Formats: sequence, C-alpha cells, structure tokens
Amino acid sequence: MERDTPQNIVEIKDLSIAAYLYSTSQVKYVGKRRLSSGDVLFQFSTRSIAEQLISDYWNLSAPPIQPKQLFNAMRDLKDIIFAG
Repeated sequence: MERDTPQNIVEIKDLSIAAYLYSTSQVKYVGKRRLSSGDVLFQFSTRSIAEQLISDYWNLSAPPIQPKQLFNAMRDLKDIIFAG
C-alpha cells in the first residue's frame, strides 16, 4: 500500500470533482489545505487513481455513483469548508 506522501496526494479546488472523489471507494480523503486567499484544496490519495478518475469525469466515462452518496459527499465537504 502506498503512503500518503505529498507526491502521492492530489489537491482539488473544484467542489464537484472533490465530491465525486469523496463519494467513491477508490481513493481516500486525507485532508484539506486552506490557502491564504481563503480557498480550500481537498486532498486525496492515491494520486494515480484520483487523476484517472478526474480524467474519466471530464471525459464522461466515470463510473456511476449513487445520487445519495454524491449529495452526501457534497454536504460533507461543505461542512468541512465552513468548519474552519
């Protein structure tokens, strides 16, 4: 199993893509990083798998997700943003 090193983590600003990744069982949410601008970057590992899922997302070939899982992920990430 690969470790959550900075080289193995992908950071996502886009809430929709982050919610998609958060709702899959293929990558792991490892945290967030708040920029000085106030923007939040969501961090996921394993980088290679996350990058493939993001590519699939943009190419309209992503594996399907149950809507409830996706909307729960969106709500959870919004809670993470506003929790500080």
